[in-house]
Amino acid sequence: MKIAKRTVAVVAAMGVVLSACGSDDESGLTAELSEWSVELSSSSIDAGEVTITADNMGGENHELVIVRADSPDDLPFDASTGKVVEDDLAEEDFIGEIEEFEAGTKASQVFDLEAGTYILFCNLAETEDDGTLESHFEEGMVTTLTVG
Repeated sequence: MKIAKRTVAVVAAMGVVLSACGSDDESGLTAELSEWSVELSSSSIDAGEVTITADNMGGENHELVIVRADSPDDLPFDASTGKVVEDDLAEEDFIGEIEEFEAGTKASQVFDLEAGTYILFCNLAETEDDGTLESHFEEGMVTTLTVG
C-alpha cells in the first residue's frame, strides 16, 4: 500500500514538473492560415529566436511572409500582380518566409525577431478561371505581430 501511495505521489509530482515545462512554449507561435485570414496564437511574443508554425487549415496553398513594418499600408503593394513587392523591401525589413505549402499541412521555421512590429501575410496571387486576380493579401491574409 505504501508503494502505491508513493507511486501516486511521484506521478503527481512529475505531472506538476512537466506542466511547468509546459506545452505553451514562449518561443513558439502558431499561425493558422485559411481563406482569407491569418490567425496568430498570440498577438505579441518576446524577442529572440521564435519558431513559427504555419498551419494551413484552408483549401488552397498558402505561404507566410514575415516583414518588419508598422502597418500593412507601409508595404510596397503592386495591384497589377496582387502581391507585395518583396524586392522593394529594405533588406533589414524582410525577415523571411515559410515557402508555399499545401492545404491541410503544417510548416515551421525559426526566425530571429528583434523588438518591434511585424506584418505576417500570404503573398500568393493567381488568376482565376474567369480571369480575375485573386490576391491572398488583398483578401485579408495579413496580420500584425508585436515583438517585445
